[in-house]
Amino acid sequence: MPTSSPPRTDAETALEAAGVCVWEWSSDDNRLSLRRRGPNLESDLEGDWRLEDFIQTLEGLSGQRLAERLKAGGEATRLDLTLMTGGGKRLHFLGAFSRPDRAQGLLFGAAQTVAAPTGENAPVEAVYQPIIRLSDGRIAGFEALARWRDGEGMLRTAGALDSTPGEMATRELALSMLDQAGSALADWTHQFPELGVFVQVNLTGADLYRATVMERVSALVQSGPFPPRAFRIELTEQMALRDFNAGVAAATALQASGAALVLDDFGSGHSSLAWLAAIPATGIKLDAQLVQMAGSPRIDTILKSMVELAHDLGMTVTAEGVETLDRVEFLKEIGCDYAQGFAYAYPMEKSKADRFLISQMRLGDFNVKS
Repeated sequence: MPTSSPPRTDAETALEAAGVCVWEWSSDDNRLSLRRRGPNLESDLEGDWRLEDFIQTLEGLSGQRLAERLKAGGEATRLDLTLMTGGGKRLHFLGAFSRPDRAQGLLFGAAQTVAAPTGENAPVEAVYQPIIRLSDGRIAGFEALARWRDGEGMLRTAGALDSTPGEMATRELALSMLDQAGSALADWTHQFPELGVFVQVNLTGADLYRATVMERVSALVQSGPFPPRAFRIELTEQMALRDFNAGVAAATALQASGAALVLDDFGSGHSSLAWLAAIPATGIKLDAQLVQMAGSPRIDTILKSMVELAHDLGMTVTAEGVETLDRVEFLKEIGCDYAQGFAYAYPMEKSKADRFLISQMRLGDFNVKS
């Protein structure tokens, strides 16, 4: 009997639809490896290149700049370059060094500027759930969550709607959420500079490989009037389970675009440690189910060990799904930095989030539900 092919994942489909190349650079052998996905980049870019040979395919000074940056090496060094091919095509080379002699990221055709729908035309509306700093109980930031209006004008999750958002909404959701979250963060940074709040936005596996998404994040971070690392992207390890190297390269490119990365649902999948080791993240969010199981000796030991590991790697830890306050003292004891959940506040529209911030500044009351 003929063998059937394994089912394709969203990440694999997205890679091909995006038409990107996953690239890796090693200074040990002076090799730039390009693995092409999709039809939008020239097939002759794919392969293992000597750096001197690859830059000969480029026009102008872009090849020289690329060679200089790669040969300079370094650790945690961003690589964000616009390249021009001999045929006149503009490319975006985005990534970072994970160690002094090795770098990785994505190469894609520079995206055309795409405006996300706004107002009544927006396919999605952002609501904001507060993230509380456990050391002092003060507001630290928000997670931006996607909601849609039902026929009666009420905000609902996609799962609560009779029909899920269509292809247009799927394609534009990330851009709209990024724009709304960036606008909200800019506003709060201006209104409440002393609070130093951050905003976190989720990206799906498909979003991770879209040039429009990468360039929108870069534009927001570089032009936004907010501090470094205040604009954060949440990623789940499920994005990389079927193509780990591509997932790491995409996350590295995203971090190089200027956003801070947070690993979401940490502890819910079998490859968490590999994902943790490879991704240049600044924080993790403990899986809500694990947090809600706190109180069992085995679960408590696991949670404590995960927090210690994250801190040893220089990452912050957020406990997600905190629905009652009876476990907060335990979460503080094991060193969690932040908490998020219904015990503190429900997701709220931007206007209510404004009032939430104002009331906390005036009254010091940080256990207010909206």
